[in-house]
Amino acid sequence: MKRLLPIVLLCLISGGAMAQLRTFILSNIDHRGFVSLSAGYSLPGCNTPFGKNTEHIMGSGQFAQTSVGYRFGRRLGGVVSYSYGTNTILKDALLNSIGNNVDPADWDSHATNCTLQSVMAGPLLMVPAGRFQFDFQLTAGLAQSTSSHIELNSRGRDEPVSYKTPSQSTHAFAAGAGATARFKLNRWLGIHSSLQYIAANLKYSDLQQEIRLGSQRSVETINASQPLGMMNWGGGISFIF
Repeated sequence: MKRLLPIVLLCLISGGAMAQLRTFILSNIDHRGFVSLSAGYSLPGCNTPFGKNTEHIMGSGQFAQTSVGYRFGRRLGGVVSYSYGTNTILKDALLNSIGNNVDPADWDSHATNCTLQSVMAGPLLMVPAGRFQFDFQLTAGLAQSTSSHIELNSRGRDEPVSYKTPSQSTHAFAAGAGATARFKLNRWLGIHSSLQYIAANLKYSDLQQEIRLGSQRSVETINASQPLGMMNWGGGISFIF
């Protein structure tokens, strides 16, 4: 036992020294670029630079994103990213949009998820702090949104009522901002946590809405416009170089 104790202490001291040496080496490597893969939760917001969203029918969802960034100078660089998000539609909020006194129990509803894709680029500020890297970015680009396919059918009525709105895709200018905290695991790999905000003013032209009352059917063509702000929070891995 007395012989084993010095060996254990030596191993602990050696392990601590190796960890400190590893931290010192990784802290002093000048990593200028990264390729990151992220996934996480997507939450819609009300206020955007393009105005306020007044519908509130979109729920939470998931997103995936890939980003490529490179620091050209001491702190400043550029970043390019692609993101894909899908969000649910809130049933009660959807029914309230067709009337204030609508009882959800009187309706069957079906709505597919809506999606938002974006390709963004912009300036990047990279701040190293030991084994950590902090990135801040402002971006702009193009967003493509696909609206939900919505069907509402009444229950318990002498004459059934139904509403149907097919999905439609549109493109719009998008603006965004984000921040990332990255931790270096080794010379080429890190893990990160990120917070990204994307906003776009979505406009749907010639959006058809079908209304049925018993055997009667009517189709309305409307133009809809609604600003959308999306907050994406998640994490993932980064390939650093």
